[in-house]
Amino acid sequence: MVNTERLCMGCMNDNGGEQICPICGYDNSSDNANEYIAVGTWLNANRYFVGKVIEESGDGVTYIGWDNDRNAVVNIKEYFPAGIAKRSADRLTVTPAANRAEAFNRGKDEFITLFKNLYSAEKNIAILNVEDVFELGGTVYAVFATVSGTTLKEHLLRNGGSLSWEQTKPLFMPLIETVAKLNDMGIYHRGICLDNIVVGRDGKLRITGFCIKSVLSAHSEFLSQLPSGFVAPEQYLENAQDLSGVDVYSLGAVLFRVLIGTTPPDAKDRLSNDKLAIPTKITETVPKSALVAIATALKVDPAQRVGSADRLYKMFEAIAVPQQLQTETEDEEPKGKAKSSILYVIIAVLATAIILGTLFTIYVLPKLQEDNVSSDLSSVSSIPSEPESSVNSGYVPETALYKVPDLEGEIYTDVFGEMQTEYSHFEFVVVGRMHSDTIPRGGICRQSIAAGSKVERGAKIELYISQGTELVSMPSIIGETLSDGKNLLFDAGFYSDSVIIRKGFDLSAEPGEIYKVTYASDDSTIKTGAQVSINDIIVVYYRDPATAESEESSTVEDFTNNGMAQ
Repeated sequence: MVNTERLCMGCMNDNGGEQICPICGYDNSSDNANEYIAVGTWLNANRYFVGKVIEESGDGVTYIGWDNDRNAVVNIKEYFPAGIAKRSADRLTVTPAANRAEAFNRGKDEFITLFKNLYSAEKNIAILNVEDVFELGGTVYAVFATVSGTTLKEHLLRNGGSLSWEQTKPLFMPLIETVAKLNDMGIYHRGICLDNIVVGRDGKLRITGFCIKSVLSAHSEFLSQLPSGFVAPEQYLENAQDLSGVDVYSLGAVLFRVLIGTTPPDAKDRLSNDKLAIPTKITETVPKSALVAIATALKVDPAQRVGSADRLYKMFEAIAVPQQLQTETEDEEPKGKAKSSILYVIIAVLATAIILGTLFTIYVLPKLQEDNVSSDLSSVSSIPSEPESSVNSGYVPETALYKVPDLEGEIYTDVFGEMQTEYSHFEFVVVGRMHSDTIPRGGICRQSIAAGSKVERGAKIELYISQGTELVSMPSIIGETLSDGKNLLFDAGFYSDSVIIRKGFDLSAEPGEIYKVTYASDDSTIKTGAQVSINDIIVVYYRDPATAESEESSTVEDFTNNGMAQ
């Protein structure tokens, strides 16, 4: 049995009992915020040892933990819905918040059903397996196995932003099959996205982030968490009855992001126009049948969408893998004849490929609107024409050169689509941000190859994006709600990584209102209208509606996780 006194509460590694963990840097003298279980608490008859909070979601909070029976690191998810549950002074007993008993109990039943069903599901499939479900202190806990790895989002960032079809198909087939099996059991994730898929060190994908249905709906008493671009339009509708196709839509969105390199528009925005733009270079490298499957999975009308995850799996399974040419194996076949046969086959294959490629360009691309998914793929651009050259036999044309566009001053998001289509023969890479007094935030303020230069296909053009002016005026956010205050800060020019949100208590403020803004460095007050560098870290204090004591909480919430996006 492991000596838990030597375990780091941040990573559950044996660090020799050091206060500052040399492995993860966690300060083991610190504790979780008062509204969560205290670090070092034992659960379920001293089986599970609780560490730091690692995730908060609409239906609960997840802690890193240690399973004393299996001597293994685990994740422990506690049913503790924000605004609906409250914790007693012992930091273990959980009860419904005032007037929220009905919602609390309904969500608790959902939580128990979901995770008990996951517990009974087949093990060793592409999810983090549920190892235990138990009730304690008025709430419910689900214990998950862990795996070393990183999120799919981080994996893509480390691999150029997208993956090839040859990489994607073998990686995703087990995951799609797993979703199909779960759906057959009546288990729907409803929030599959890049952050909820782990790429393990073993090279396999696993789905995480399971939540109750009430959290993954726009119309709910629970704090909803709908990952933009990855959830189906039904999840935004009130009283939607049939949600059987939501995971198919999410899988289509994830595959679109992995192969295309961009996230599909949010489902709400696609209700009036469901066309998806596919860059020409993607249509040249990804099989058309794969694009058809993805586009059909992303249909906003559930009746036109791929019927099930199992059907999506079979569509991808049917996409043929290029076969290696086989040589004759019969002993009596003369070697010379075998070689000539192989050469003949190679020539025939190449000739066929050229003919089919020409026919595809002439006939297939213009007829995409007549295809089964024409409304999804009708935005595919035609292949950019090469400069005209002689096609006489024996003539070798000069290297084609392309004129570099002038992008300086343009808003990056406005011209991103043109980069994928009209300028797809260049490679654009954002390499950094810089301040500019003349170009607004989000504009391109520098490109590595001057406009008008002529370069070969595939030339890399590095871009620098403007952060706007370095000094911004502190907006008037005292007395604003947290949500409105964050929007004002963002509009003023602050970035998510420079703002800390902290709960506190001040009688002059209404519950949920902001009452103080300070510099993080010295806690000095920042007055409205003060000039503040966007590189400075600031702290925004707001009155916690659930706090009755006159003291500030040490809880720090990330700006991004409180409704702000860059």
